[in-house]
Amino acid sequence: MAKQPSKAKQPDNACFVIMPISDCDGYDEGHFSKVYEDIFKPACDESGFEAIRADEVKQTNLIHLDILQKLIDSPMAICDLSSRNPNVLFELGLRQAFDKPTVLVQEVGTPRIFDIAPLRYTEYRKELRYREVLEDQKLIAEAITATKEASANGEGFNSLVNILSLSGPASLKEVNEADSSRMLQLVRAEMSEMRSDFRRAMHSLEVYREKEYIRRPPSANFSRRLREVHEHIKKADYLIDDGAPKEIIIREINRAQEHLIRFMEGEAPLKYLEEAKNLFMKTEKMEEMLVHRDE
Repeated sequence: MAKQPSKAKQPDNACFVIMPISDCDGYDEGHFSKVYEDIFKPACDESGFEAIRADEVKQTNLIHLDILQKLIDSPMAICDLSSRNPNVLFELGLRQAFDKPTVLVQEVGTPRIFDIAPLRYTEYRKELRYREVLEDQKLIAEAITATKEASANGEGFNSLVNILSLSGPASLKEVNEADSSRMLQLVRAEMSEMRSDFRRAMHSLEVYREKEYIRRPPSANFSRRLREVHEHIKKADYLIDDGAPKEIIIREINRAQEHLIRFMEGEAPLKYLEEAKNLFMKTEKMEEMLVHRDE
């Protein structure tokens, strides 16, 4: 895919791209790698940044300090919300917590995942036709430049900290670089707290739906969709027992989580939502077990 001529890059020019790494259900094999190579990387290059993805950072753990450092410290980031991938949303949450400039992108036709008017999205065409790719490169490059300028002027482009009038962004405690073990413990503690927040949010949602509950006839469709999730989890369990590579196991877990997120956003009866919540927590524990497996 031909690129537009690139502008001179600045010394501190990393743009961390938050997007699915492995294949997702409903997409052709290698789809998001093509989006990254054909649209996001040229757009970053055109706007004076150098794109980097989590899989391009050398790592020994699933959640590695180098990746977190890039995620939090990169002067710019792109976040692709097209697949509603759980890892993507988690990384976006971290980026927003530290109030760092982020360009939100998604493929045309994707419903807005955040119903917050001031947040701005840039869309791209998933068919990856040549002329459309060139147009989408330009649109995203313009969004990156606009975000950079707004951030430099203190305007907080796409900043939830500003939109929600929060007191200030999160900050990390000063930790000796040699003390990586302590830093990793700190990160895991923060992740555990975020998972607790998720569970509390799910409980609040259940209470709200119970108060506003409108009787709906039970549908076999809800059971069928949850059975599909069980199959993904069962396959992940088998892969773990078989000693499969972590990337393959994580891909299966992510598929289960994507199904569950879409399920919980729908209008399922409370008993099905409770089962979906328990399954999501189970997938989290599986991920956590994988993190500790190589220690």
